[in-house]
Amino acid sequence: MPARNLRWAVLAVCVLFAAWAGHRQWQIERGQQAFWKLGCGNCHFAGGGPALRGVTSKYDPDTLVRFIRDPEAVYKERGKKPLNSGYVIMHKVKASDTEIKAIAAYLRELGAI
Repeated sequence: MPARNLRWAVLAVCVLFAAWAGHRQWQIERGQQAFWKLGCGNCHFAGGGPALRGVTSKYDPDTLVRFIRDPEAVYKERGKKPLNSGYVIMHKVKASDTEIKAIAAYLRELGAI
């Protein structure tokens, strides 16, 4: 490959990476906003719901999104009941798919808090 073509290819990869990183940061920020707007923090950070420590290691990214959307369905799929006795059962989140995916990205960024 001629050097000129290689430079253009490297430049294109750099531009694509920068765009991806910018979108990822935007999604994380949107997820943080949605997390608080929807009241998730009111339970999970104030003692009304369990701490989220370990949630991103417990669920792969797709399952985490499905869990946020409908926790009961994921529990049934796995043949389990909610393990957090003493807390209210997490309800279905009334949010758009974009918000739910952003919340999952935010939780992954936090490293499971």
